[in-house]
Amino acid sequence: MIKGCNVSLSYTHDGTPRIVLNNVSFEIPKGRITAFVGRSGAGKTSILRCCAHLTTSYRGTITLQDRPVASYDNQERVHTVGFVFQQFNLFPHMTIMENCTAALRYEGRLSEAAIVDRATELLTLVGMREYASRHPHQLSGGQQQRVAIARALMLKPSVLLFDEPTSALDQESTTMLATVLKNLLQNGITVAYASHDMQFIAATRDRVYLMEHGTIIEAYNSATQEMSDAPRIATFLQQ
Repeated sequence: MIKGCNVSLSYTHDGTPRIVLNNVSFEIPKGRITAFVGRSGAGKTSILRCCAHLTTSYRGTITLQDRPVASYDNQERVHTVGFVFQQFNLFPHMTIMENCTAALRYEGRLSEAAIVDRATELLTLVGMREYASRHPHQLSGGQQQRVAIARALMLKPSVLLFDEPTSALDQESTTMLATVLKNLLQNGITVAYASHDMQFIAATRDRVYLMEHGTIIEAYNSATQEMSDAPRIATFLQQ
């Protein structure tokens, strides 16, 4: 689904160059949960931002459905790759229903009834239908996270990317999020996320890339490997 080949990213801060990604290659295959894991500053969020074309100054190639991500126009891209930010970025002055319907209303391609029906379907999928008339400040962090997922799915992306999805969640919400991600797979959505939450990674591990200093130092594929075949990832998850 998404492939990165020899991707590098750097910037200069106060006259000092800093390497963010150093010649990394990776795959986010269809129908799987792919995790980019590592400590803060390892480069995992930067990979996802490059995949969504939120960061454009990288070198190398990232393809989405065998097309360079850079060749997609903005509308094509947002209907193919969804991004759930660490802070959720819900509009505080809008109800949950309004948050979910805003993008499609702006596009103006569907009727109001069709937009509301889709939002209702997705809020039901993430267990938030009964909160449709509330505002974000009336919800817990876990509830806001699920609304952000529903909102991202409104544009029918085939891939959904998450930046540090458990950073604002308690243990109960983290467990629920793991279930939601697995439900997304059953609904045909490919998932990738960046995290350093060992417990969450262990609960959702399918394909895992361990990153350090902008490089991928080990990969794990549950379909072809035992955890013992990826000793550095196993050690990371035990910390």
